[in-house]
Amino acid sequence: MAEAQFWIGVHAVIAEHRRIVVLRRAARMPYRPGHWDLPGGHLALGEEFEQCLMREVAEETGLEVEIERMLGLHKLPPDPYVQALYACRPAGERRALKLRPDEHIEGRWVSLAELAAMRDLIPYLARMLKLGMLDYLK
Repeated sequence: MAEAQFWIGVHAVIAEHRRIVVLRRAARMPYRPGHWDLPGGHLALGEEFEQCLMREVAEETGLEVEIERMLGLHKLPPDPYVQALYACRPAGERRALKLRPDEHIEGRWVSLAELAAMRDLIPYLARMLKLGMLDYLK
């Protein structure tokens, strides 16, 4: 089998009171515009997973988080992405989301039931829900 380039993404399941943060991707985003996603982004060369996660969450939501644990890895062929998924909780006082409109046009705190009813979930998030990776929040 031939080797191919792929991206490593880190994503935060930021949970509080059985609700998590989801963000709707802006129309200008090349991958899945308009889809609901978790905060996170691509790992930069020389960057630690946790360092990347905290940077991306701060940039995309304005929140500071504490990382509780890694939930797992996800890869859904044929997409060239591997996601490292982390359970997090907010640190500090801030809970209101401060979005970057060039990346996300909407952000919400949602329950798992609300998440399951949402349309246009990004594929890895829909699969996490289906596989029960978020059931610890019930």
